[in-house]
This record gives sequence, C-alpha cells and structure tokens, in this order.
Amino acid sequence: MLDFGGNIGNMLRDPNSTIDVERYWCIDVDNDALAIGRSSYPQAHWVWYNRYCFFFNPRGLPHVKLPAISQRFDYIVAYSVFPNTLATDMLELVDQLLPLLKSNGKLAFTFIDPYHRSWPHWYDGDNFLYRLEKIRVEENPYIDIDTTASKARNAKWFALVNGKDLYVETENIQPCEPEQHVSCYMFYTVDYMKQLFPSATILPPANNEMQHCCILTS
Repeated sequence: MLDFGGNIGNMLRDPNSTIDVERYWCIDVDNDALAIGRSSYPQAHWVWYNRYCFFFNPRGLPHVKLPAISQRFDYIVAYSVFPNTLATDMLELVDQLLPLLKSNGKLAFTFIDPYHRSWPHWYDGDNFLYRLEKIRVEENPYIDIDTTASKARNAKWFALVNGKDLYVETENIQPCEPEQHVSCYMFYTVDYMKQLFPSATILPPANNEMQHCCILTS
C-alpha cells in the first residue's frame, strides 16, 4: 500500500495494524518526518516529494510531478492531506496518484465538509465553526468568528489561511515569506466533491472523526 502524506508511519505504529512493513510505501513533502519514519521502519519505503505545500513544505517546487516509482498498489491512502491542499493541487495529485493503482485498486482520501456537524452529541456547531473556535484559542485570539463564518456561508469550497484570511472559491492567496506560513485549512462540501469526482464513493466521517472519505477505483 501507499500512504500519501499526512501519516508518516502512523499506520505501522497502530497496534492493530496488519500491514507488512516491507510492502508499505510513504510519499511525503516533509523530509524531516520521512527521516524519522525511515529510522523507525528501515524495511519500508520512504520517498521525499519536494512539492510546494503552504505549511508543510513552503520552499518546495510548485506543481512538480510525483517521483517516478515502478511499484503499483492495491490501496493508496491520503488521510488529512487535502484538508491542507489547495483545490488545484488536489486535482493534480489525484490525477497523478490514480495511475499508480493496480487494476481495481482504490484511492481513498479525506476532506472536511465545513457545514457537516461531526459531533452533534456534544458540540452544536458545524466543522467550520469548530475550526474557527480552535483558531481563536490556539492561533488568533482576535478572529471574528461570526463574521468569518457568515462570509463563507453557502460556498462550495474555501480556504482559511494563517488563522485570519478567508478565500472563498479562489486560490489568489496573498504571497508571504515561508516563515510566515502558519496554516492553510481547506474546506469542500460533499456536493462539490461529488461534482469533482462523480464516480467516487463518499463516506461520512467514522470513529468520531470530522473528515469524510472519498474513494476512487481504478
């Protein structure tokens, strides 16, 4: 299987994991994290992908193609990758990942629907309100939660950058120095993902998570 970003060996560390270490591949933009994975599981395959990512690799190369590998996979998993990836990059990466699947292989990746209520039993707001409240506590105490939420209402997709700048259905993000790249949260509605990937199966969040899962079959 191929773990595309976001986890760096978490699947292998899971006590319930049945993955053969020798058959585990990881491609990621964070070279330091890959070094830790390589040290912990030297039998696995760790591949650096020097592609630009707003937070995780702000000095990477924009739109560079995936590293060339001959291996093909039954499963490719990208957990919590596209919630931090601009829409154009997501579409490019999906197009590049699908050819790495074996016949009838599956690509599964997660995304966050801003208007889904992930925890109605203890939290009354939707996913976007939850993220805004976390940002107020952890990143930007001056964020106007109500105003920001109202600006994004009914949008198909949007980005919240550096805990303050909202971009609704546009990727015209104001440039800043890599050291100032603090966060980039992407939100896509389920209906928009169905529009982008009409052949996909989209599953609701599981195991008390906030992310939907989009599954494409080769």
